[in-house]
Amino acid sequence: MASAATSLTPTEEHVVALVAEGLTNPQIAERLLMGRATVKTHLEHIFTKLDVRLRAELAAQASRRAAPSA
Repeated sequence: MASAATSLTPTEEHVVALVAEGLTNPQIAERLLMGRATVKTHLEHIFTKLDVRLRAELAAQASRRAAPSA
């Protein structure tokens, strides 16, 4: 998973962070000044790279990656 996560582009990382915050695609599009279709495309790429199928899975992975190691 670590190698897949490092293959995300900076924009994809930003989209992941916003999904983890609970934003919808329209909200993400507005925040990043892009179209909804572009957000959807980014999410499709992210889901493929991280091998996830649901936004909840993506948010959970983002939380695990952001959590400090003990």
